Amino acid sequence: MSKSTLLVIGLVIALALGALIYYTAQYYGPSSDQATPPPPPVSRHETITAKHQFKDGKHIVAGEVNVPTPCHILTAGALVAESFPEQVTIDFRASTTADVCAQVLTLARFKIEFQASEKASIRAMWNGEPVELNLIPAAPGENLEDFEIYIKG
Repeated sequence: MSKSTLLVIGLVIALALGALIYYTAQYYGPSSDQATPPPPPVSRHETITAKHQFKDGKHIVAGEVNVPTPCHILTAGALVAESFPEQVTIDFRASTTADVCAQVLTLARFKIEFQASEKASIRAMWNGEPVELNLIPAAPGENLEDFEIYIKG
């Protein structure tokens, strides 16, 4: 065989091996030594339903919300804008420092207390995105101050 024939055969074999490696990687996905992609964020269209109580000038909002993994920590706080009636934004944040964690939606409890007039408008943000907040009035005689929050530890 001539050198040009051997060169063509070698080129065809190299292209075939390259195509085989490419399609094998596509079929089997990323190798296990590559970084795990971050869990998907909770939908910004999720509705957060919580109980609401107003008593002696203080609002209490308590409930549960889904976080993306059991490794996520939920923090929540209220920002009260100086107006009348006040405009209150409850800021929910879910974050994690775990490198690897099972991607299982997990319920996290929250309780937020803030001072504002009874007519204050209350809205919510989830990781900086607006989210629908469905507030259910606490039943007569129900005391949301006794609402328990489960702290991971």
